[in-house]
Amino acid sequence: MPVEPPADAAPPVETPSWREPDAPTLPALMNRKRTTEKRDQDKTIRFTPTAVRIIAAEASRRGQKFAGFVGDAALAVALGQTTLTGSPEDDPARPVVEAVEAHVTALNRIGNNLNQITMAINSGTIPDQAEAVLDHVGRAIERSYQLTDKLMEEGAARGA
Repeated sequence: MPVEPPADAAPPVETPSWREPDAPTLPALMNRKRTTEKRDQDKTIRFTPTAVRIIAAEASRRGQKFAGFVGDAALAVALGQTTLTGSPEDDPARPVVEAVEAHVTALNRIGNNLNQITMAINSGTIPDQAEAVLDHVGRAIERSYQLTDKLMEEGAARGA
């Protein structure tokens, strides 16, 4: 049965014993950032497939295992030795980027429809409602320019 520390005792802090950044490279298994404590605590965390691919590549590049790399990175952030930039899902500009991507997709579809109308006209057939469709396309393009101008102004106002 583990012995509990006194209630007024300060909580233990993991003390890193990391090598200097310019120290000579050791074999991969010896180059892991060591601590004075054993890593005997298991936690389950979830990653996106993209995050796993990126993290695994960087861990491999550094000669570390995935779990060790993630543990070292999380500890470094918690100790304030590096900053947490967050994931793309946490980016405050993400909704704007997704809206612009959806807008570009819609404009591409409009372009496909215009190509079909143009091919029909060039073959000598004028599709029903062609003028109404072209009028709607003109208004959509105008709104697109207005949206782009607004986004550019807001970005400039925020210093982007």
